[in-house]
Amino acid sequence: MAAGERTGRSGPGRALPAVLALLTVLAGAVWWLLTAPAARAAQAAGAPTCTLGAYLSDLYDIEPAKHTFAARFRLWSVCPERDLDPLPKASFSNVSDPERGDPVVTVHPGGFRDVMLLQGTFRQNWDARAFPFDRQRIEVVVSAGRPLEEFRFVPDNANSAVSEGVAPSGWRITGFRLVAAEHRFPTNFGDPSLPPGAGVTHSQVRIRIGLERDDPTAFLKLTGPLYLMVLVATATFLLPSHSEELAMGERLDSLQSRLGLLGGGLFVVMLNMQQVSAVVTSSVGLTLLDWLHLLTLAYVLLAVMGTVASWRWTVRGGDPVRAEHYHHRGALYGLLGYSLAAAAVVGWFAAADWVW
Repeated sequence: MAAGERTGRSGPGRALPAVLALLTVLAGAVWWLLTAPAARAAQAAGAPTCTLGAYLSDLYDIEPAKHTFAARFRLWSVCPERDLDPLPKASFSNVSDPERGDPVVTVHPGGFRDVMLLQGTFRQNWDARAFPFDRQRIEVVVSAGRPLEEFRFVPDNANSAVSEGVAPSGWRITGFRLVAAEHRFPTNFGDPSLPPGAGVTHSQVRIRIGLERDDPTAFLKLTGPLYLMVLVATATFLLPSHSEELAMGERLDSLQSRLGLLGGGLFVVMLNMQQVSAVVTSSVGLTLLDWLHLLTLAYVLLAVMGTVASWRWTVRGGDPVRAEHYHHRGALYGLLGYSLAAAAVVGWFAAADWVW
């Protein structure tokens, strides 16, 4: 019995060091998680820096449907040491087939300056839901070739500018600035000095250009067929559909002709919607033009339903004079409702901030 008691007391005594060791390891892991980001940030804050500036000399081939635009820049960097020059190894994340000019390095009292020409077609996500009231922000992303702990960009907004008259037809430039950013890659790119699977962060500069459309006639060209169809559909209900001289069969022929005209109007709206979709594309949601087309389709469908209801009521012996009275009132109220709904949709899209 005494031996059993000694065995029971010795078990917890042997487990206590293991528990303390486990707690020590856990405390060390927590401390590392809390202090490692701060240490990396402090190391990055003390990393060498170079200023980066940009001059936009041309902007062309803006293709929201293809999600691209083309531009020509003159980029420059100013560094305290020649070896820090970032332009030779800089990457442009959203450019296709970039054309780089030969770098021109000069020595100044403030350090070494490198000037380089850049031209290419850049990929860009466009949000055209509010066309033609959309405000776009297109970007050119410049990434450093070294990790953030070894190098950081500093934007030179004081000297960056846009050439006069550079805005393409149908657009105007509303802003131009350089923004410092960071991008973390989920790989160490095979660097043996980093742990396997560890990521690396690089400094970036995003050259942002603000754009607004400056061609109000494009909206009228794309929506003109809709308004014309609404007016035609309304006019069919305002024309007289009864007369003492008209027989019942002739009155029914008049309603059938109206129904055929409204059916053709549905086809016109659908065809115009397909043509507009080829000009204004959006992968985010329904555009302003989509809502206007859907509203017009609803209006024409209601007109078709009203015509069918009037037809059935007249065939069953309804009063043609009373039916025509309903036609006139329904046409006026329908046109007023359509106008208010369309104005509300346009006003909401025009007032909303759709900038990416």
